[in-house]
Amino acid sequence: MKRSIRESLPRMFGKRFRAGSYSAFAAVMVIAIAVIANMVAGALPSAITQLDLTSQAIYSLSDQTKRIAASLDKDVALYLLATTGNEDDTISRLLDRYAGLSDHVSVTYVDPAVRPTFLENYDLSLSQLYANSVLVECGERYRLVSYSDIYVTSYDMNYSTYNYTTTTEFDGENALTNAIHYVSSDNLPKVYVLTGHGETELSESMLEMLAQDNMETESLSLLSLDSVPEDASAVIVSAPTGDVSEDEADMLKAYLENGGCMALVTDYMDAGEMSNLLSVTSAMGLTVERGLILEGDGRMHVNRYPYYLLPDIQSHEITDPLMEGGYYILTPLAQPIVETADSSSEVTFLLNTSDSAYAKLDGLNATTTDREEGDAEGSFHVAAAAQQGEGKLCWFSSALLLDESVDRMVSGANSNLFLNALNWMCEQEESISIRAKSMDSGTLTLTSSESTMWSIVMVGLIPAAFVAVGVGICIRRKRR
Repeated sequence: MKRSIRESLPRMFGKRFRAGSYSAFAAVMVIAIAVIANMVAGALPSAITQLDLTSQAIYSLSDQTKRIAASLDKDVALYLLATTGNEDDTISRLLDRYAGLSDHVSVTYVDPAVRPTFLENYDLSLSQLYANSVLVECGERYRLVSYSDIYVTSYDMNYSTYNYTTTTEFDGENALTNAIHYVSSDNLPKVYVLTGHGETELSESMLEMLAQDNMETESLSLLSLDSVPEDASAVIVSAPTGDVSEDEADMLKAYLENGGCMALVTDYMDAGEMSNLLSVTSAMGLTVERGLILEGDGRMHVNRYPYYLLPDIQSHEITDPLMEGGYYILTPLAQPIVETADSSSEVTFLLNTSDSAYAKLDGLNATTTDREEGDAEGSFHVAAAAQQGEGKLCWFSSALLLDESVDRMVSGANSNLFLNALNWMCEQEESISIRAKSMDSGTLTLTSSESTMWSIVMVGLIPAAFVAVGVGICIRRKRR
């Protein structure tokens, strides 16, 4: 007997059909939720959706970068110049992090083969145009961050074996943040480097770092001038071997009194030397005491060299980033810096020795590094920052502070300390210490006591433990 459609409906929409309908509906809902979740996740900044699990935190941006991005009131465009499909993944991810910090930052991928006329409007050196370089632009100002500025490779030659080693650092954040700061800033500091007194020339790498920190440098001879130039944001005096004249000292003091800034690095001075230069520092509340400092605490000097000091770093805007990173500062052949009795300046001592340190009053003419009767006792200060009104002085009493070989021993922390001091004086706190991140094995700096301890552990305790275990196993087998 034939049934009508109406009569067959109950069987069609029975329990099985309803169960299947529920399953289909649930599947559709799960898919819809997944699609919506992916859409929401895709709209979130990469800093939230992509965790930085690299050992060197390559993709993590510093607080300085975040502050600069948050303060932007102009649109900044980042153009990654690379052929399609050959974009550097590390640089791409880093650029995405920048775009996530501010609505004023945009990232665009440009294939020069597809858009050959793109670079015609920019005056760029062909020697800098490597694949995966980044062009940073804001209004009419721009800067090319070359691939070689992002991946920085240095070469260290061993002249005894005529072999060299290479180290590679990822300096992408430092280069890009400084480029953004450069193109978006209206006023950039000008730093003068004093000459004419046998000063140690700043290395090419230091000059490059100053340029990357958006500081224009120029040599300064005061002999033919009546005053320090008005556009000087700071004056660098780098380890002079001769004293300045009285007129030059008066000009420097007037400059500091009027809100100027000076970064001073000095070599060891005997009594009576550099009296005019010391009159400048005394006006800022600082001077030196006689004596070459040696460290008696093995944890605070380089192994076998008690005059290669690894001083305690004290908290200050200049030093805080280095303290947070756990870096050492190395100050060889340093002399005690002290505050004058009549000082009216706000003085912060940045680097201090331990209480076990002592000073040889014969200075560089001392015949022994052992502690002797008559040696001055620590603790001593080897770096200081003084502020009087708007005037600022940062003083480091180790002429080898910026020596490249010394700087490499502490993974570049010395040069970063000096740059931090200049940025603090030039009121560029946002640029303080955005450090490059090593792509190689890190440098391990051991103090004298640490070297002794690990020698005992590696040469004595560990082999002895293996021998003891072996003897124990042999004895137990014989008893069986």
